[in-house]
Amino acid sequence: MPENTVHLVFSRKTAVQDSITDFIILKQASGSACATLEDYQWTLNHFFSHYPQAWSGPSVMREAFLSWINKPIAPATYNQRLVYVRAFWRWCVEEGIQPPDPDPFRGLKRRKDPGHFRDIDAAKVKELLTLPDRSTWAGLRDYALILFTLDTATRPGEALQLLPEHFNIFSLAVTIPHKTAKTREERIVPFSPTTAAALRQLLRARPPEWGSDTPVFCNESGQRLSVDSWRQRLKKYCLNDGAAFKPYDLRHAACTLHLRAGMSGEVLQRLMGHHGPQMTQRYIHLTTDDLRKEQALTSPAELLVPARKRAPRKIK
Repeated sequence: MPENTVHLVFSRKTAVQDSITDFIILKQASGSACATLEDYQWTLNHFFSHYPQAWSGPSVMREAFLSWINKPIAPATYNQRLVYVRAFWRWCVEEGIQPPDPDPFRGLKRRKDPGHFRDIDAAKVKELLTLPDRSTWAGLRDYALILFTLDTATRPGEALQLLPEHFNIFSLAVTIPHKTAKTREERIVPFSPTTAAALRQLLRARPPEWGSDTPVFCNESGQRLSVDSWRQRLKKYCLNDGAAFKPYDLRHAACTLHLRAGMSGEVLQRLMGHHGPQMTQRYIHLTTDDLRKEQALTSPAELLVPARKRAPRKIK
């Protein structure tokens, strides 16, 4: 009896892993970006490793999934889990791997994500740029990648896939190919001479045995650097106040600093590779100090009501 039990558990695990692999291959064939495929892979493996019983059927799946998402998680995390696991399960139903009824995801809707952005000022970014040890290859790469992200607002998953052929140092521009872009649309983004100098130094430091298919911002072995590995690198660059940047903080900082320097929302939208203004509007925010300064300059109350002189505290 124990042998049969072990055999059933092993078969279930094998079945779900095979199904995940087939599903990922299908998503890849349909043109999903590498970062999206990695997110699918991680989400599905994470869920079924914690709730292997969910593969037993719709009712057990619903119970397990509700337990997984009803924990204190951010709306963006909740939405990703819902969308990815639901898409996988529905594919399993279409393929006849799982029964269609009852639907484990009935009544579940995406949560509104207002977005959460750290208030990043130029002083903190400037401090970050002093921390990488540019006498080492990894430190030089980190410095160049930080500058590149601040200049171009490129997504971490896009930047880490770029090859030498995508950069035109003399024209000060980089091509984000459609296979790399999250939106699946190619775009050309300019960068500054300062970033070009850092990129030129990084490319010169590459070992000669690294071929043209080695990413520009790779690890020390010439392999592609993952977003998670980049996140761990940034955690080591702790600021004086104890804070640390995350990969997407740099994209957000780029947006903030470009706006404060006078870039329009329309140009920012093109720079960030957004399809429409809705996503860009989430990035177009002002800090409390910005609001206070702008409000002081444009306040209707201050403009319409003349300032009155204070009455003296003591009347002689």
